[in-house]
Amino acid sequence: MELARRGWAVTVVARSEAALAALARRLGDAALPVTGDVAVAQVNRMAVEAALERFGRLDAVVANAGVTLAKPVDETLEPELDLLLAVNVKSVVYLAQAAHRPLARTRGAFVVIASNKGLVAQRGSPVYVATKGAVVQLARALALDWAREGVRVNALCPGLVDTEMLRSFAAAAPDPERALGRLRSEQPLGRLAEPEECAAAVAFLASPEARFITGVALPVDGGFTAQ
Repeated sequence: MELARRGWAVTVVARSEAALAALARRLGDAALPVTGDVAVAQVNRMAVEAALERFGRLDAVVANAGVTLAKPVDETLEPELDLLLAVNVKSVVYLAQAAHRPLARTRGAFVVIASNKGLVAQRGSPVYVATKGAVVQLARALALDWAREGVRVNALCPGLVDTEMLRSFAAAAPDPERALGRLRSEQPLGRLAEPEECAAAVAFLASPEARFITGVALPVDGGFTAQ
């Protein structure tokens, strides 16, 4: 939404046709919806090809899919492990493969949505933390590999963001409001991030204003990783 608000034409990939239809109604011709699962390599290729056919070029790509898992490692089941690796890591690799050459033609930007848990660990979610650490390092390595082609690669590392996913997590607690309050109080700024604040950081990293920034893992976490 933020990129479209700033005048970008956007291609959005999601599994939910209903969500894509709602987005298309809001954004009109500025949005190209593509239905599919980004954990499948062909879906990423299809999305890039659709964007090129519709808009003629690719200036920036944002890898924004993610799932979480709050389980000790010895309780993590193989299907859960496979899902986290597929969505959090493999989907980013697939998108990078599909987008590399088009981005090289425009000297564009690739932004990976990671997590501040890719920079600092937390208890109780070792596999999730590992996948986010993997994509932070992937972004740094791609930044070096693609630098001579003028393609910038950065990772955005949000902290706790007030999203449906976070509220679903809090809803599982005996007292959801108390759980949310505790999460807010743990942040140095005393609140959760708003989705729009993360979106603004993505828009900056994707824009020409950040043309000399690459290989960065940028925390947007209210100071949490500074502790």
